Amino acid sequence: MIHPGWLSLLPFAVVIPVSMITRQVIPGLIAGLLAGAFLQTGSLFHMFDQALTDLYQEMQVTGNLHLVVFLYLFGVLVGLIRITGGVHGIATWLEPRIRTARSAYAITWLSSLATFMAPDFRIITVAPIMKEVGRRLNIKPYDLAYAIDVTSTPLISLVPIGTAFVGYMVGLLAVSLKHAGVATNAYPFFLTSLPFNFFAVVILIAGALRSFRVRRSAHGISADEGDGPLPEPVVSGAPDAVTAIPEDDPREPLDIWSERAKPSALHLVFPIVLLLILTFVLTYLNGSAPQRSVLQAFLHADAAKAMITAIFITVLLSLVFYLFRKQEIGRLMIGAISGGNEMMPVIVLLLLVWAVSYVSTQLGFSQYITQTVGHLIPKMLIAPSIFVLGSILSYFIGSSFGTWGIMMPLGFTLGLAMHASLPLIAGAVFAGGTLGGFASPLSDNTVAMATVMKLPVMKLARSLLRSTAIAGAISAILYGVAGMFA
Repeated sequence: MIHPGWLSLLPFAVVIPVSMITRQVIPGLIAGLLAGAFLQTGSLFHMFDQALTDLYQEMQVTGNLHLVVFLYLFGVLVGLIRITGGVHGIATWLEPRIRTARSAYAITWLSSLATFMAPDFRIITVAPIMKEVGRRLNIKPYDLAYAIDVTSTPLISLVPIGTAFVGYMVGLLAVSLKHAGVATNAYPFFLTSLPFNFFAVVILIAGALRSFRVRRSAHGISADEGDGPLPEPVVSGAPDAVTAIPEDDPREPLDIWSERAKPSALHLVFPIVLLLILTFVLTYLNGSAPQRSVLQAFLHADAAKAMITAIFITVLLSLVFYLFRKQEIGRLMIGAISGGNEMMPVIVLLLLVWAVSYVSTQLGFSQYITQTVGHLIPKMLIAPSIFVLGSILSYFIGSSFGTWGIMMPLGFTLGLAMHASLPLIAGAVFAGGTLGGFASPLSDNTVAMATVMKLPVMKLARSLLRSTAIAGAISAILYGVAGMFA
C-alpha cells in the first residue's frame, strides 16, 4: 500500500471531472480506476493488469455477486412483465376510469403502488396512459409529467423493499461500510438512512401540493401558465400482433413485443405481489431466532440474501404462471433475456464503483482524509456539503446511481474523520443523487418522460428546475440543522 498522501485523492479527482466533461459516469470511473492502478504499480504497462486485478477482487466477494445476480434477475422480471402485456393491462384498466383532472392526479399517485419497482418502468407504464388522459381532459402535459416524475425517482428512493434501487443502495452501503472499517449489517443501516433523504421527502410534499391544489378551470387546466401548447392528439392502442419484427424497425425487440402483447393487468399484479410477499417472509425467516421479536428478526436478517432468493423464486413461478396463461415460451425468453440485459449498464457501473472504492482504500484515501482534509470542514457542514456537491454532480451527469457510487466513499470517510452521523451522511448522498435523477436534462428518466409525452427535453427539465432549486435549498438547510445535533 502506498503511504497515505495527497496522491490518494487522485482516483476521485479524476472520476468527477471526467464524468462531468463526458456527461457519462462509466468513462470517469474507468479513468479513476486506471489512475489508481498506475499509482499502485508505477508503471503504465502494468496498470492495466492491476486494474483488472482490483476489479476481479471485488467481483469475487460473495455479497457483491449476490447483488449482481439480484439486479440481473430484477431486469428479467421486468422484461417478463412487459412482454406479457402487464404494462398494457394496467393501462387498459386505468384509462376509462379517469374522468376528471383530480382523478387523473389521484390515479397518477396511486399507480405508484403497482409501478414502484424502478423509475424507468414506472414512466413507460404510466406516462403513455396519462398522455392520452391529459389530451382528453385538456390537462397541461408538463403538469402530468411533473406528477409522474416526482413519484418516480424521489418516491422509489424511499421504498425499502422490492425495487432495483434497494439492491443497489444496500450493496453500495455494504461495500462502503466495509472499506470504511465499520462492522454493521447494511440493510438496517440503509433503513436508518431513509428518513435523512430530505430532498426526496421535500419534493414529494411539494409534488403533492402541486397535484392536488384547487384548479382554476372546471375543465382541468392547471393554474400554472406559460408551459406551452398541448401536444397534438395521438391515436392510442397497441398494434396488431404479427409473427415477425420488421428489419428496419430501430426499436428493441422487447419494446416491440411489449406493444403487441394482449393486455392483462394480472400479468403485472401477480409477480409484484408475489415478490413482496416472498421478500417479507424470507427476510423474516432468515433473521428469526428464539426470543427474537419480528422487528429484531428483520434487523438481524441478511436482507440481500433474502431478496435474491425471493426474486429468483418469483421469476421461476412467474414463468410457470405465464406458461399456464398460454404465453409462448419464445416470447418469454425474449422478454427475460432482453430485460436482464437492460440492467447490464447498472451492473457494470456498480462493478466499477466497487473497484474504484477498493483502489482508494488501498491507496490510503481514508487515512489521508482523516489526518488532513476532514479537519478543515466543521462537523455540521459535512452533510450539507456532501448534499450540495452530490446535487451538482448528479445534475451535470444525470445519474443517481453514478453519483451515489462516487460520493458514498467520500462521504463516509469525511463522516468518520469528524465523528458525524453516518446515516445522515448516507441520506445526504442519496438525496444528492435523487435530485439529479429527478431534474437533470441528462437523466434517463427525463429523456424517457420527454419522449413518451412528446415534449422538448430541455423545456421539460426547465419546468422542473424551480421546484427542484427550492426543495434543494430547504434540504441543505435541514442537513445543516441535523448536523448540529447528529
